[in-house]
Amino acid sequence: MTQDVNLQVKLLCFPFAGAGASFFSSWNDLFDSSLEIVPVQLPGRERQIAEEPYRNIHAAADVFAKMIEEQHAGSPVSLFGHCFLGATLAFEVARRLEANGKVQLIRLFVSAASSPNSVRSYSLTSYQDDQFIEEVKKLTGYMHHAFEIPELRELLVPTLRADFEMDETYIPAPGSRINAPISAMFATEDAFVKQEDVACWKDCTYGGFEIFPVSGEHMYITSSPEQSAAIIQQALAKLHMEGALHND
Repeated sequence: MTQDVNLQVKLLCFPFAGAGASFFSSWNDLFDSSLEIVPVQLPGRERQIAEEPYRNIHAAADVFAKMIEEQHAGSPVSLFGHCFLGATLAFEVARRLEANGKVQLIRLFVSAASSPNSVRSYSLTSYQDDQFIEEVKKLTGYMHHAFEIPELRELLVPTLRADFEMDETYIPAPGSRINAPISAMFATEDAFVKQEDVACWKDCTYGGFEIFPVSGEHMYITSSPEQSAAIIQQALAKLHMEGALHND
């Protein structure tokens, strides 16, 4: 095992409900060369829109953990997830990566998300399409303009439903924690996920925990992703300085 101050960290980015990997396509421009953005594509959207979407977070985590191990074995990786889907899926993948030990998981970043142990106070998947979309918009304060186009909405709603089903049916394993530290971000004007909800992520790690405020509402990440990028860059730069990264 050798320390490498020039080692590039892979940041695996998990999208929020209804979104695809392309959301992170411009994120490499937000970071220096010490970090590479690796967007994670879930089935049922974008280039994989013809594929059946996942409906169970644990099943999805099994697949993505294996994929990351195959593609990034021996490399240092961090995970990022926004909102319930991205953050919870990233956490479950992190658990599997640590259990298998094939990659060096150095940190989990979560944004605008309640902890996996929190009780979900909503159930939307039984609603008819119009009400479902309206309730999602009320809940998150955001809805992509594509849902206003009938032909696109017909294609997109089933995947969005499946994403919410993953959250509504999710049950974490008792005592689920990771060893890697967690950096959590909460939006100061978020009406959906409060600071105290985000703070509960401290109970999901045996490592260090930090919580950071960002300006904006729940979906701040769609208009000012540079806030998350600055937090991530600073945390990983600190690890480089401390010599915490290594080649296996």
